[in-house]
Amino acid sequence: MKIIIDSGHGGKESGAIAFNTKEKDLNIIFASLLADELEGLKHSVDRSLINDKYYSPNELADYINGSGASICVSCHNNAFNGSVRGFEVIHSIHSNGQLAKLVLDEVKKTNFKVRRAFSRKSTVPSNAGENYYYIIRLTYPMVETIIVEFGFMDNYEDFQALNNPEWQRMLTSGVAKGISRYIALNSKTSIIGESILSALQLKRALRAVNKNVDTEIVDIYYQLSKIYGIKADLAFIQSIFEANWLRFTGVVKPRQNNFCGLGATGPDNPGLSFPTMEIGVEAHLQHLFAYASKLPLPSNRKLYDSRFHLVTRGSAPNWQDLNGKWAVPGKDYGERIVALQQRILEKPQPPQQQDHWAQKCHDELREAGLLYNNHSDSLDEAASKGVVFCLINRLRREVAKNE
Repeated sequence: MKIIIDSGHGGKESGAIAFNTKEKDLNIIFASLLADELEGLKHSVDRSLINDKYYSPNELADYINGSGASICVSCHNNAFNGSVRGFEVIHSIHSNGQLAKLVLDEVKKTNFKVRRAFSRKSTVPSNAGENYYYIIRLTYPMVETIIVEFGFMDNYEDFQALNNPEWQRMLTSGVAKGISRYIALNSKTSIIGESILSALQLKRALRAVNKNVDTEIVDIYYQLSKIYGIKADLAFIQSIFEANWLRFTGVVKPRQNNFCGLGATGPDNPGLSFPTMEIGVEAHLQHLFAYASKLPLPSNRKLYDSRFHLVTRGSAPNWQDLNGKWAVPGKDYGERIVALQQRILEKPQPPQQQDHWAQKCHDELREAGLLYNNHSDSLDEAASKGVVFCLINRLRREVAKNE
């Protein structure tokens, strides 16, 4: 789903003014940060309405309706009499309010004061039975539009938070997570395509739950998924979903190299077994390929999935389509896999560490065959005399060979 973000007011229309600050200026900050957060969650964002330009109601609505977006977020900051505080979301009287409520729930987690998610009917007779706010009224039903009031800028406590970069980040992050949850619940995710998570992100998530696991399996999923065009991150997430973070606490055991429960129906039938980790991963990907595509197997690939021909080819191109097929009854099966992907994506990543100053020398010695083992984790440790003697002797032999 594409999202268009509007920084409320602009140009000759300043919005509220409090503590020598114009609402329109604050709105641009929040709209820009929200766009950053949504793009960080791999959503398609239209930033063209984040500006200090005035639009008439019809101009603004026409632009939003013609943008191709499914969701519009209009960013605002409230004002009343200086005594009211808190975050609010306004939605259409014609919607169930799911998007607004999910946004509100995520912002609650920041511990910022939250007031309500609500809708409001027009009080003008000519607009009877319609929405009070024109941006919602004129974009319904083409676009699901919400107005986000980040706080009351004429309240000093709210004003301080609304101008604090850390609070700005937390509030926009909460709004973005709520929107992301809504999209996950109301759209389908293709099995075929590009991953949005990196192998490193999945390794960190896996190690956080299962400290003893060999994370090499993540790399195998990423290598083999390219051959089949399958999203490697979701395929691997299905494996940790099926095998309880590769702890294999069900009927399937580690020795089977069956990472997705192929053929497993209960204690008397633990499913298929494969001779190697690589073959087990490829069988898993082949089963997904059978559901997602009607194409033949990629050339020069051997069929390892003995249940491949039991699948109606192309019958489940999306993860949500696997409900009742891969798992029976399988309610929300695909949704739960996609939701886990989003939780991992939203998890803050540790800062990228720079390579150790000696890492390049270490790697070049290994590449030259002069250093046999990987010592990347112990570059600051002292080497024994024996290690030094062996390294010098290998260098001596190399020099002698070239004389």
